Amino acid sequence: MMTTKVQKWGNSFAVRIPKDLIRRLALREGSDVAVREEREAIVIRRREPQGRPIGKNDWRRYMIPVKRKKENVSGAIDAILYDASH
Repeated sequence: MMTTKVQKWGNSFAVRIPKDLIRRLALREGSDVAVREEREAIVIRRREPQGRPIGKNDWRRYMIPVKRKKENVSGAIDAILYDASH
């Protein structure tokens, strides 16, 4: 068992996962995981990909409307990459 700290990441919090555990679970950057609470514990499960994984440079394929206000650009990116509703 590894001890780590919860750290602030933007408006959320994050926990680092050890590299050897990532390797054993065949996870990589962009892997889908499910997170749930179970008896005072946080359980993280690997999920099978639903399609082609989104790469960190995929945004380069899309044009972001320049007339959008600065605070709306991240919502536009989420809608394009993750098919999220506004």
